[in-house]
Amino acid sequence: MRRGYAIGVCLAAAAALACDGGEAADAGAVRVDAGPPAPGVDAGPPTCEPEGLPEPLACNGHPELCGRSYDAVTFPMTHNAMSSEEEEWIAPNQGFGLWRQLEDGVRGFMLDVYEQDGVTTLCHAICALGSRPLAEALADLRRFMACHPAEVLTIIVEPHVEEAALVAAFDEAGLVPSMHVQALGDPWPTLAEMVTSGRRLLVFTEASTSETAWLHPAYEHAWDNDYANETADDLDCVANRGEDTNDLFLLNHFLTRPIAMRSLAEEINHDPFFTERVDRCVTEVGRAPNLVAVDFYDVGDLFTVVDHLNGL
Repeated sequence: MRRGYAIGVCLAAAAALACDGGEAADAGAVRVDAGPPAPGVDAGPPTCEPEGLPEPLACNGHPELCGRSYDAVTFPMTHNAMSSEEEEWIAPNQGFGLWRQLEDGVRGFMLDVYEQDGVTTLCHAICALGSRPLAEALADLRRFMACHPAEVLTIIVEPHVEEAALVAAFDEAGLVPSMHVQALGDPWPTLAEMVTSGRRLLVFTEASTSETAWLHPAYEHAWDNDYANETADDLDCVANRGEDTNDLFLLNHFLTRPIAMRSLAEEINHDPFFTERVDRCVTEVGRAPNLVAVDFYDVGDLFTVVDHLNGL
């Protein structure tokens, strides 16, 4: 999540997009939804009838993951997840919007939040480039979770609003009952424990403090490597934000030159480069990342790499 996104860089984005091109992948996924939207939130995707937990239990699609603690699992994550070609954002970071990302298997989302005309809004520094009310987008996550009761999700918020406004949007979307609360120093629950408790949404904020129990200061619990990389050679595994002794490791795996582009994802999202890069980090750091964040997740081998890290 890039801060200080200059207007001049954003103006350059329009020209860069014309050169980047690239077609989004075929849709193909079945779209489902559950229950009515939260009050004041758009209806969103079509409805479905939520079912009970799968038997035998499969957590995030894999029975093998159910007995593992959250900090022993790797999750696929999208950087600037709200910014997509599908929803016609200028200088997007992803090919598809949040709903399709969920359907395709993304389970972690980096979201930038601003205030626009009195509304708590998803956008990337300049809301004229693309925006969506936060509560509306979160309601899609709630609907997806209702129809997929064995999925554990993670959100990292870059907040440019007051904490009260952020909390109010999650409350409006009906997500607060699903929040997991993790005290510093406590053992992490297994995915099965999160699923059976119903508290299977973990939310972090990049703010240094929080007065809300379920809104966890990200870099007290996690650490990441540098996110400001222009070439494949720039990618490293060195701690940037947070201490590398923290429980969770967020691996940033995307390029910005000077903006995100599909062509840049083509450079680094494919194997063997992608797997070799994460294996190098595992060797250097002594552990696998918990969150692997990419641009244009539909390019390359993100899900294969995550399965590899999970030993699946």
